[in-house]
Amino acid sequence: MTGPYRTLLALPGAAAFVTAGLAARLAHLTTVLGIVFLVSALTGSYGLGGLVSGAYALAYSLVAPLLGRLADRHRQGPILVATAVATTVTRTGFLVAAGAGAPAWVLVILAAASGASMPAIGPFVRARWAHLLTGSPRLHAATSFESVVDELLLVIGPVLVSTSVAYLHPAAALILAVPLAAGGSIALALQHRTEPPGAPADRSTPGTALRTPGLPLLLLTFALISTVLIGLDVAVIAYTERQGTQALSGWILATVAAGSALSGLWYGARDWSRPPHRRLTVVLPMLTVGTVPFVVAPTTGWLFPAAFTLGLTLAPAFIDGFSIAGRAVAAHHRTEGLTWLTTAAGIGISVGSATAGVLVDTRGTTAAFALATGCAATAALAGHAASRRLTTAR
Repeated sequence: MTGPYRTLLALPGAAAFVTAGLAARLAHLTTVLGIVFLVSALTGSYGLGGLVSGAYALAYSLVAPLLGRLADRHRQGPILVATAVATTVTRTGFLVAAGAGAPAWVLVILAAASGASMPAIGPFVRARWAHLLTGSPRLHAATSFESVVDELLLVIGPVLVSTSVAYLHPAAALILAVPLAAGGSIALALQHRTEPPGAPADRSTPGTALRTPGLPLLLLTFALISTVLIGLDVAVIAYTERQGTQALSGWILATVAAGSALSGLWYGARDWSRPPHRRLTVVLPMLTVGTVPFVVAPTTGWLFPAAFTLGLTLAPAFIDGFSIAGRAVAAHHRTEGLTWLTTAAGIGISVGSATAGVLVDTRGTTAAFALATGCAATAALAGHAASRRLTTAR
């Protein structure tokens, strides 16, 4: 099952850019969860923690497509170096302000600045795979591999955040994210051999990937799926804290990612006869069903099998989504188009983080879990509509 992935990593330069990208992506993930832990520990409010984390995610999402478009035109290297400097400054400023007891509005602004200075590294890495494997059947395996990497990070990230918070300091995960973000970005920038060439804007071509037929509906689907995931993250953290088992929260979230990584390895190694837009309409209803056990969870232990079962549906959903975008978006908008999917996910994280935090504070964890189920059902409907639009476009 892992044979296609070993072949990919054997390509010249592939292992190096995958490793560099992994470090920077881990920094982003630990920041989203780390802010919730730190702000809630300092203020006692999950609502404020979700709001500040949401500001980071929203700014990241809104600016990332612009950075992706600049990378398409001027190469990745200069963009990565500039953002590495900016993210170091803004992340350090946020930590200093939080430690000094700055007002909530200051934390929101600094968190947003940190998000805006962080490029979406996943699309940068995916663009390198596409550059290396254009026209090759191995590109499907590469797309699947990147989704598996995302899930492995979701295994590592929550465990890293929760254990560092529980045994070191509430700010430990955010402090670690500073060198990971800067070091990963600079290491990726220095790898010129696998870097896609710049493609200056041409007046004869559309100015944005958003003009791709069907892409907006796919973006809505990604946003809703991400709302499900962050809503579950916040609710699990709060649920375990109220049960006196907060140290287990990271392991529960990691179990979701472990199930997703395993299914992603299997899913990506298979040769499918059905196209990705049709597979997506089957996977998303399964995702919806997988959220229901969280709503009725009687104990912390119940969340582990629920988490693993839900995880089995996640990687296939993202693999199919990125495969659809890869087919639909023109090559000269590749990084931007893939980044828009990340942006949609970031908007979902922003909305879901803030909403779930408020629900936890006002109505309890069951309401936050129910939010995830509702969003998953809506994602299934949006995904079905996106599939029909994409099919019609062809």
